[in-house]
Amino acid sequence: MTRARNEAWRAADVGVDRAAQVRAAQRGLYWPSVGMVGLYAHLNDRLFVDLSSLRSLLLALNPGAPIPPLTATVLKNDPVKTSLSASWTVFAGGRILAANRAAQAGLDVAGAERRDAQQGIITELVDRYFKRRLAAEVLEVRRQALATLDRHRDDARRLQGAGQIARTEELRAEVAWSEADRDYRKALRDVDLASAALRAILGTDDSVTPASELPTAAALQTIDQYLSAADTSNPDLARLAALQRQSHQGIAAARAEYLPVVRLFGQQELFQARLNSTTDPQWIVGVELKWALFDGFGREHRLSAARLSEQEVSLRREGAQRDIRTLVQSRYDDYASALEQYSSLQSSLDLATESLRSEQKAFAEGVGTSLSVVDAELSLSRIQVGRLTAQYDMIVALARLLEASGQSDRILEYIQ
Repeated sequence: MTRARNEAWRAADVGVDRAAQVRAAQRGLYWPSVGMVGLYAHLNDRLFVDLSSLRSLLLALNPGAPIPPLTATVLKNDPVKTSLSASWTVFAGGRILAANRAAQAGLDVAGAERRDAQQGIITELVDRYFKRRLAAEVLEVRRQALATLDRHRDDARRLQGAGQIARTEELRAEVAWSEADRDYRKALRDVDLASAALRAILGTDDSVTPASELPTAAALQTIDQYLSAADTSNPDLARLAALQRQSHQGIAAARAEYLPVVRLFGQQELFQARLNSTTDPQWIVGVELKWALFDGFGREHRLSAARLSEQEVSLRREGAQRDIRTLVQSRYDDYASALEQYSSLQSSLDLATESLRSEQKAFAEGVGTSLSVVDAELSLSRIQVGRLTAQYDMIVALARLLEASGQSDRILEYIQ
């Protein structure tokens, strides 16, 4: 459901598609460009050449020779012209290759950003899914505690009516029941809030009830294996590596500015009217070479800026690698702490269960106090909630560990 409906997940997919189109557009630099141009112009008068002033000179040089008209129309009014042109850059000093490699690196950046976004979404899904499950489990604990204290309150009322316990004992039972009722109502609200959060990340308005229970302890690999996986699979490191490749192509493009650009071109007239064919040829082909010899030291500064850009990304990558290794270690420790908390509470849970049974029996026989029963029930509820919370902390810590090491897609293996 998340892959199909989550807006952030889908937006990450669109981002990669956009980068792929940018990459495809750069491939077009290898090909010639062909276009058609249509022209119509309206002049205030025809354009002509008048050499009549040379007639006397020509007659003096060659008396008696017939002299043709010395006027010629170059361009009549309202000329119309349609032409087909083509241009092909056959050498650009490496600019075209650098642009394509930079676009490929940009596509790799988009892919790494998508993986980063998707792994974050998976972690958030695990968090919200099991938070909803935790809320339901806590609600059940609160319900059982309320039912226990409800029976205890009824017993206290009966014993106080029979004169077997003091009024204060009954009041303690009433207060404990009220507190349990408040906890139960709060747990109900927590379930509603967790359900809304889960629906939001799933991108649905329908009611969703998690079927998977809170998982128990999973067998982890060694910390070195997660650190090694982070070095090769962490999407943030992959993104910085792609950015470094992209910035390196910026250096190649800057160096290419020192070399000339060679371009083939051609043009074919398809249709013309009211144009002089002697001054406007039907077709033309040629080669153009353009070489900037001096541009005010702009190329030198652009090359230096490209080198500094690559150096900046390299430093950021080194720092990120160190930070991510620290993050993996921290999340590995978080999981270990949650596991220790979960394991240590098992014996406490057994003791609290037995203590509550003993205190209830003693109170029913008139040799115990209401305060002892209430304390035993609250202690049991607290340990039950603590153990459930430790289970939730374990799965969330695991999801965050897998995200840091770039392995969020393996979460189901650990849960199973």
